[in-house]
Amino acid sequence: MVSSFLLMASKLKKLRRRIFARLECVPIALGFWIVPRLPRGGVLWLARAAGRIASVCDKRGRSYAVANINLVFPRLSEKRKRLVLLGCYRNIARVLLDMFWFSRDSEARVRRWAPLSLVWRQYLELAGAKVIVTAHHGNWEMAGHVVVTNGYPLMSVGKPLGTAETTRKLNAFRSRLGQEIVLAEGAVLPLLRSLKKGKNIAVLADQHLGRSEGGVWADFLGLPAMTAPTPAFFAQRVTGAIIGVAYLQSRPDGTYRCVTPIIVPQAKGETMEELTQRITDASATLIRRFPTQWLFAYKRWCDIPPGTDPSHFPFYARRVVPPRNLGEDATKTLRPQ
Repeated sequence: MVSSFLLMASKLKKLRRRIFARLECVPIALGFWIVPRLPRGGVLWLARAAGRIASVCDKRGRSYAVANINLVFPRLSEKRKRLVLLGCYRNIARVLLDMFWFSRDSEARVRRWAPLSLVWRQYLELAGAKVIVTAHHGNWEMAGHVVVTNGYPLMSVGKPLGTAETTRKLNAFRSRLGQEIVLAEGAVLPLLRSLKKGKNIAVLADQHLGRSEGGVWADFLGLPAMTAPTPAFFAQRVTGAIIGVAYLQSRPDGTYRCVTPIIVPQAKGETMEELTQRITDASATLIRRFPTQWLFAYKRWCDIPPGTDPSHFPFYARRVVPPRNLGEDATKTLRPQ
């Protein structure tokens, strides 16, 4: 009887997954059908409206964003903090809507609304492969399109999002104009081969990565955070690789501006951790200059280093304690008191 119950529960769970997968496809299909037909002004209005609604309705994400904004900008007035919060949500809405809007007449729209700036072109023309480092800042999805539309090869990492069908459609959009997409699992070798051939790779480097996954501690916007050393790892394994921290700014008129990339030169004898810190510093510089377009609604500071005062960290952070007699990378998390 117990086995029959477990079998039935398993079947119900699979059925629920299939139902949710189909339901998830409906708004995506509608988005790809409706949004590309809207005028540019209509997309911007929709992004502003959706962002405002989401900033109120997304209780969990809002709590993360408020905690992070208070952490990074403790001296800002409450009014300015609310503007940063609203800008964050409006930027997220615009990134999502533009994934739909730029799926139609893609090349013409990219050239019209996101022209490649002279400073980006000069960076891409430098001799040697490029490690382009971005954050969830501005429109990180469009940045790759700007590069490949202007004839520069690029390989990027695509992480699964939602169902397999959703991931497939997202990666189809990313590769529409010639950008090579590799899935996060098993991406190291393809990225390394591409870089050694003199091609360019793009890496998102502002996400939490646990110690067991290869993350390292780096100071980020004033607090230590477990950080992906991926850009430093690749750059140090390819002679002449040039690291550039890039940011594609969303502008109120619907266009995008290629902000001057911050070049991070490699120093002789520098460790991967030291280079990761300098890359993180460059990314933080851009975020402080343009704070309303960073993804504050994200648990960036998940871990609290041993010996650090937990009161300095957001409410969602957990203390990291290395267990005794286990490997150096083994960790467990405890709620701060």
